[in-house]
Amino acid sequence: MKTSKGKGLLLALLCAGLLAGCGDAASSTATIQPSDTASLSQEASQAEEPPSDTAAQSGEETSAEAELEPPLSEQDLQVPAPDFLPEDLQLLYRRAYKMMIIRIGTYAIDSTEYFPCDTPDTSLTYWDQLTIDGKNYAPALNHYQSWDLFYNTLDSIFTKDFVENGYLASDETVYFRPVEGRLYYLPTERGTHPGFSQDTTQMDFALLQETQDKIDIQVTATYAVDETGNQAFRQAWLDGLVSNTETYTISLRREENGWRFSEFDVPF
Repeated sequence: MKTSKGKGLLLALLCAGLLAGCGDAASSTATIQPSDTASLSQEASQAEEPPSDTAAQSGEETSAEAELEPPLSEQDLQVPAPDFLPEDLQLLYRRAYKMMIIRIGTYAIDSTEYFPCDTPDTSLTYWDQLTIDGKNYAPALNHYQSWDLFYNTLDSIFTKDFVENGYLASDETVYFRPVEGRLYYLPTERGTHPGFSQDTTQMDFALLQETQDKIDIQVTATYAVDETGNQAFRQAWLDGLVSNTETYTISLRREENGWRFSEFDVPF
């Protein structure tokens, strides 16, 4: 069994300011009528169609725009990845890890802390929300304000089933949706695993199976602090007296356009 180890890096928890005026602008929530909902569904369907000239090599993206998506910082490139994977799939892992920042809250997809943006949309604010199916959705104003860029990025990393049923929506709740070409998201906030630390969480990867078309990997996250973060637990962990671990599986599948993650999770 092949394994690899590394230190987990904390992706900052503070939500970067979305845009000036986010905190004090007057709410201008609008409601999508049935006719608008129909056009929204049609637009989403059209956005899911991959370009006809997609690359067909391992780990390559579905569009030229998505080739460097998401933007990876030096810190992102230091995120531990399974070292028994080839370099292109290690990079694919780090791209997936970055996009899973939404685990701390959907608001993170529009945070310039994680996704720097040189051309924010100043014509709207966070409070220019739309009510769809009884829920209020905020417009993305920064790097992923375009639905096509957002969706193509996901499509270049994950399988279609994971994108539709594990990322964009889950348990009949739609978290991200297109409206007239723009990304709108349902604001949520969860925070991180109570024991997660950028300095002490250890990641171990074990290869469960590998074939020509699929790779399954078991990930074990070992947390050096408990839910209270007390130093006694930290010292006991250092002394090898206690262990606080969680395991999960990530899976890669080879598709027509290259390798994609069909299952993915993160330690935070």
